[in-house]
Amino acid sequence: MNDDELEQDYLWNRRHAALYRIELSALYHQKRERFFDFCDRGAKVVSIVGGSAALYKLGTDEVVAVAAAVITVVSALSLVLGFGEKARRHSELARNFKQMLAEMLRVGERDYTEDNLRDWEARIALLEATEPASLGVLVRICQNELASARPGGVRRPVGVLRWPLAHLLDLPLPKGD
Repeated sequence: MNDDELEQDYLWNRRHAALYRIELSALYHQKRERFFDFCDRGAKVVSIVGGSAALYKLGTDEVVAVAAAVITVVSALSLVLGFGEKARRHSELARNFKQMLAEMLRVGERDYTEDNLRDWEARIALLEATEPASLGVLVRICQNELASARPGGVRRPVGVLRWPLAHLLDLPLPKGD
């Protein structure tokens, strides 16, 4: 390879890495948004159904007491953890990453310059600086989805027991990764 080809290869790899970071972050934040939106809606359903049961005394006093306790706990969790607010925050992050992706794609595969790359990398770093701490298993799940969408992509194990808890706990990844 001559110097021009090496330079083009270097810039292409940087562009590819930037695109991957953006796609991974957008997918991650979409998943977090959906999870917190589900939690927010679930808390509202529990409150409405439980409140209706308590209001109409559809059961014994014990059933009404349990319904009231469940409503109280779910409502407190929703209020303290701020499911709706977290869903909106992750929605905003996903949208910002998708806008960056659109800008990069608008420039195209051949018309970008090293100045474009520096600008994109700096803007990605600024967006990443505003992100809450990520959950490793959920990141791995997103990496696997992106790998599945690409020819020759390699999926890495998550673990059957880790998958259901990916949104709740920052679990360690399997050994050897």
